[in-house]
Amino acid sequence: MKKSVRYLSVLPALFMLFLIFGFSAQNGETSGSLSYRVCVFLLSFLDRIFSWNPDSATFASHAASMQFFVRKAAHITEYFLLTLSIFLPLRVWIPGDITGKPHLSFLFRHLLPTFLLAVLCAAADEFHQSFVPGRCGTPIDVMIDSIGMGIGCLVLTFFHFRTHSKQKQNTSF
Repeated sequence: MKKSVRYLSVLPALFMLFLIFGFSAQNGETSGSLSYRVCVFLLSFLDRIFSWNPDSATFASHAASMQFFVRKAAHITEYFLLTLSIFLPLRVWIPGDITGKPHLSFLFRHLLPTFLLAVLCAAADEFHQSFVPGRCGTPIDVMIDSIGMGIGCLVLTFFHFRTHSKQKQNTSF
């Protein structure tokens, strides 16, 4: 069973990579249409809650102005999830603390490789986008993706320190 769990630990990262590269394979018109529909959905949801009842021109204008932020939030979210899913197999396949310094081991054996692999995936994704009609790959998007990666690394670090402080408390009794 342990071997199958190890092999299955790779699936979330593969799923996220297929999802990310699938979105980047969409041409510019399809991608823009999808993000516009997400904006319309969000505005409709907010309209139901707050009963704004804007006219259709105002509604369309607000949806169009939101598109940039929705697209960048999608980048951050995708790469946050990719970072967590890359960390999982690294944690499962690479042994943890072998030096007696669990925090350094966590940083150099798991967290740093996770971040570097995620950056490599973001750069490959932007390179891939440069060949898709109506799309362009930009280094700025890799930097935006790295915000999601950084948040993912912060979450992983928080849980690492939290787990190790609880283990230390349990062994002190």
